[in-house]
Amino acid sequence: MTELLRSWVLGMTGAAIICAAATLLTPEGRVKAVVRLLCGVVMASALLLPLMRPQLGDYGLNLSKYRTNAAQAAGEAENIKRSLDRKLIETEMEAYILDKATALGAEVNGAHVALEWSTDGFWYPVGVEVQGEYCPGLSRLIEAELGVAVQAQQWRAET
Repeated sequence: MTELLRSWVLGMTGAAIICAAATLLTPEGRVKAVVRLLCGVVMASALLLPLMRPQLGDYGLNLSKYRTNAAQAAGEAENIKRSLDRKLIETEMEAYILDKATALGAEVNGAHVALEWSTDGFWYPVGVEVQGEYCPGLSRLIEAELGVAVQAQQWRAET
């Protein structure tokens, strides 16, 4: 900012010196009027030049920082979305298990579904923990509908 102000003051000073010299060296008459008009244009240009000329010194650096920040924000947003998707899928699968347990008359008090991220870009269930008495029908349904093998199912009877 100080460099901008310094260059602006130097430009104004230089333009003022040149205009003063041109005005002093010009003879009276129409020529002097034209020189004064041109000096007015030069002084106005020197005054407004910093506003018309973008300061590109740090533009590339700032653009690089903005791109880096945007990439980080996008990555964080993707992680948050992935986390929210996981929680939603877990909740829906757990509610599905409890709903099916109720329909089958099984004594189940809760369920927890473990998910993993696939290389294809989606969450899939890899294990289930059910709080309640083992129910073969519900176990087969979890395997058939959710794709969780019987070996990956844990049943915890509450004592």
